[in-house]
Formats: sequence, C-alpha cells, structure tokens
Amino acid sequence: MHDTARVPWTRQTRTFARRHVRKVLRSKVLLGITVAWPVLWYFLSVLVFVDVPEGGSAGGLKAGLAMTYGLFGAFTITVAVFAGDFARDLDGDRYRKFRAMPIAPTADLAGRLLAGAAFGVASYVVTIAVSIAHGATFGRPDPAALGVLALTLALFCLIAMAAAMLVALVITKPEHMTTIAVIGALIAFYATGFNGVTPGMLAEGADMVNYVPNSLATRIQIAYLSEDASFMTPPAAPDSAKYLGLLGAYAAGLLAISVLIVRRFAYAPE
Repeated sequence: MHDTARVPWTRQTRTFARRHVRKVLRSKVLLGITVAWPVLWYFLSVLVFVDVPEGGSAGGLKAGLAMTYGLFGAFTITVAVFAGDFARDLDGDRYRKFRAMPIAPTADLAGRLLAGAAFGVASYVVTIAVSIAHGATFGRPDPAALGVLALTLALFCLIAMAAAMLVALVITKPEHMTTIAVIGALIAFYATGFNGVTPGMLAEGADMVNYVPNSLATRIQIAYLSEDASFMTPPAAPDSAKYLGLLGAYAAGLLAISVLIVRRFAYAPE
C-alpha cells in the first residue's frame, strides 16, 4: 500500500486537474464544442423556431433557450472531456504507472471532475452571455435564484461526468468518445423534448421531464430565472425543493459509483 500522505491530496487533485485542462486546450475540436456548439444551436432555434409577434419581445423565451442550450453544451463537453480522458488512460495502460505511484484514487477522480466542470461551466457562461447580448431577459436574477442556477449547473456537470465513466468502461476506442458524447447529448436532448422545454412534443410520458436529469436541471433553472415558464408546461414546473433534492440524489449516487469504478477498474492491483 502506497503512502499517499507523502503528497497532499489537494496537490494531487490540482495536478490531475491541470493535466486534463492542458489536454483540452490543445484540442481544437473540444474547444469548438465548448464555445461554438451550444451558441450555434441557440441561434438556430431563435432564428428558425421562435416567432416574435410584431412589436413584441422574446426576451424571456430567449433566456429559456439560453439555459437549455447552455446545459446542453455543458453536458456535451463534460462527457467528451471526462469520458475521453478516462478511456484513453485505461486503453493506454497509464494506470499501470499510476498504480506504482503514491496516488489517491479519489484525488485522480476529483481532479478529473474539476477539469470537466471548468469547461462545462465555461460553455454555459458563454452561451448565457451571448443570449444576454442578443436580448435575453432573466426575470428573477436575485441571490436565491442565482444560487439555484449555480447549484443545478454544478450538480448536472457532476451527473454528466459520473455517467461518462460508465460509458468509458463500455466503449473500448477512446478516439470515438467525442463523437459518442455529441450523439449521446443529442439523443438525451430530443428524447426529453428539447431538454424538457417542449414536453408537448412527447407522444406520452411527458411527466418524465421532471425526473430525467438533463430535463430536470433545465426546467428547474427556467422555473427560477425565466420571466415566463408557461411555455414548458404541462407538467407543472419543478420549482420546489424536492426537485433540487432529487437532482442532488442523482449526483450523490453517481458520484459513489464513480469512486467504486476508479478504485475497481483503475487502481485495483492486477
């Protein structure tokens, strides 16, 4: 058993986080996904699908779309970064080297989570900023609502990255992970009625949009920050604490599974 105390846990975590950040910064594809991907979808929806009455304003709807595509972009980049790096390290036998070092598995996991979350948050913030410049108006930007936004964003990034670890165990070709991340995000997006903002497009089972993580996070944000959330009902908007608790439960459960995965498949002795 290695003495991981020789290198503080926090220092190990920072080292893994910097390692993964540098990898993404060297990839033009991943940087494009971070910045351009959700913004392009936002403008496509606004220009094609939003019908603004003459003399009217679509500021509230634009805000809802910005949150929708902000989380869509965060999901895509976090899965691409997290699953891709983890799969490459498994496939390249890097963990044989890591196991020979005094590394704490949880520091490895935490560093990966921080790096993925950093890009997920960056993607989200860029989308929101672009929407504000384009006329989006947020109805209740008070401290409580902004706290809900930050919490749901953090929890959703954690859920996405934890789920990505399961994907990385199944997909044996790391070079396919970016494509798989994009396709997976699109499937989740459309299967939940554009992340839950248009549940009417679902033939049946529209109530699920208040329980599936990607649509749940989106609908919580819109319920707390949009000027008008009526466009995404029915079902009723998830604006009570129990829905935040459900999102937190998803994150906690998947995080526990992630710890087991990194210990069992990455750092367990051969």
